[in-house]
Amino acid sequence: MQLVRSDLEHVRKYFGFADWPNGSAQIDLGDRIVDVLPAPGHHAAHLLYYDRNTGLVFSGDFLLAGRLLVDDLSAYQASAQRVAEFLEDRPVSFVLGGHVEKNRSGELLPWESTYHPDERALQLTKDDVAALPAALRKFNGFYTETGPFVIENGLRILIAAAVAAILVLLILGVLIYRFVRRRRNPD
Repeated sequence: MQLVRSDLEHVRKYFGFADWPNGSAQIDLGDRIVDVLPAPGHHAAHLLYYDRNTGLVFSGDFLLAGRLLVDDLSAYQASAQRVAEFLEDRPVSFVLGGHVEKNRSGELLPWESTYHPDERALQLTKDDVAALPAALRKFNGFYTETGPFVIENGLRILIAAAVAAILVLLILGVLIYRFVRRRRNPD
């Protein structure tokens, strides 16, 4: 067994991707082949695995029952389209994401929670894969809920919150300055 570092250079070299993120690679396990597809967008070197024998798709954080965190929207959109096209004519039994962040009612669980009462099942479907490209086209760049998808860009949300906080502090500073000035000079 060989451990492969998760940075793009090592992933490309190990799997032999000459034209990243296009193409696919295979892992030969003897009597079973697992297809490996590049799926950047959440992480630059993200991979998705398709087991030909079982029809299982291991999607990690690329597609899961929870928040889809977008770091690079154009890469995510292109990956979603490539993956949907790859799986279109292949049997898919289940799509298994890296974790679950929703309850059975489809509501998001609290951010980074480790206690998941009434957690929904892990598996998604081939229809979820097929619907992902359209959902990503609706993404506003910050936070979008569309169908079963919750799509967000955490860095942009953090920057927007920081800018809003700075503006509130500036406005408060101006108001306090005016208040103090009026108290000192009542005319």
